[in-house]
Amino acid sequence: MIAIRQKTAAAMGWLVPALFLLFPLAMGLSNVVLLLVLIGFAVTFNAGYLKRETWSWPAIWLMALFAVVLIGTLYTSAPWHWVSVNLSKYAKFVYAVVLMLLFARFPQWQKRALWAFVTAMLFVLASTWLNVWLVLPWSATKTPGWGLSHHVFGDYITQNVMVSFLVVFALSSVQRPWRSRSSLFWLLVAVLGAVSITHLSSGRTGVLLLLAGLVSWMMVRWGGKKLLIGLPVLVLLVAGVLATSSVMRERIALGWSEFAKRDLDVMSSVGHRAYNYRIVPKLIVESPVVGHGTGAYHTEICRFLDKPEWCDIFRWHSHNQFLFFGADHGLVGVLLYVALLVSLYLVARRSEHPQARVLLASLTSILLVDSMINTPLFSSRESHFFLFMMALLVAMNRQPKSH
Repeated sequence: MIAIRQKTAAAMGWLVPALFLLFPLAMGLSNVVLLLVLIGFAVTFNAGYLKRETWSWPAIWLMALFAVVLIGTLYTSAPWHWVSVNLSKYAKFVYAVVLMLLFARFPQWQKRALWAFVTAMLFVLASTWLNVWLVLPWSATKTPGWGLSHHVFGDYITQNVMVSFLVVFALSSVQRPWRSRSSLFWLLVAVLGAVSITHLSSGRTGVLLLLAGLVSWMMVRWGGKKLLIGLPVLVLLVAGVLATSSVMRERIALGWSEFAKRDLDVMSSVGHRAYNYRIVPKLIVESPVVGHGTGAYHTEICRFLDKPEWCDIFRWHSHNQFLFFGADHGLVGVLLYVALLVSLYLVARRSEHPQARVLLASLTSILLVDSMINTPLFSSRESHFFLFMMALLVAMNRQPKSH
């Protein structure tokens, strides 16, 4: 039995990095690898995983959130179809905790996993730029040309979420002297990543998430008086870059138009979100403490729509993770999610590792902003990214620094 556990642990030392390599590129294959990792965890499980020092507050809050989801199945008004959808989505909370425990027990896997993800994203970034001139068989967009939206896997929103984090990673990898080959390479990656969001994507969300990541990077890396100069410079730089992007100028102009007509056109991107922000609180007020139960949003929200035929359009999610938890799990769910976010910032703040601290703080800021306009823990590819990277970075930051 000991030999089987040792061989399983050795195999998992490569399966876990493979998971981080695959989820940005091939969701189906990454889910197969995830299943193997979970089986491997069960085979190698021992009492050491239950020790208090092995558990972090983010892991505890994730388990508490999933417990609320399970309890919500007992009083939900939703049919099993919608309950099962939510259970499958939020089961990733548990998977993330499993990864945290594995990374804590096998810290040598941490760098493998991080670099596996970075390698995948460098491939995505290179493919995005090649899309300007070439038709790549693996790319989602097939129309070359500058001034067009290009994305490789999934959709432009999920790609921009991960590229925003890649930009922060690249900047955090720049070392003094910055003119070294390594630093120049990462500066180039940061620039190409940022421009891919502003010039090679039609999404506005990516710019907001990029700003969130960059502001966090500046606050953790610089802090103090340097921010008084850095933040205005960042705003001016982003404004200047956006001014050179015809794609983004058109999207921003469209956004202002959609905002002005938000009450008239609830099917536009901005109008859809604004309508959700008006009607979901009405649903929450009916059961403000514990919500309507797991999956109930998908059916109960239809009672508040102005037109019954809109039900299939608005029932999938609320474009706001806080409102989504509020509808299903009430104030309890919302506060647990807030506690999770706060605990992530605290882990970063107490960390002894400069780069890991920056990455976790930036990841949390990107998640926070994304949660106000999307449901990142419910959306498939985004939840993979946020929860699995959360597991990795929490473990990296909690590891004692060797002297």
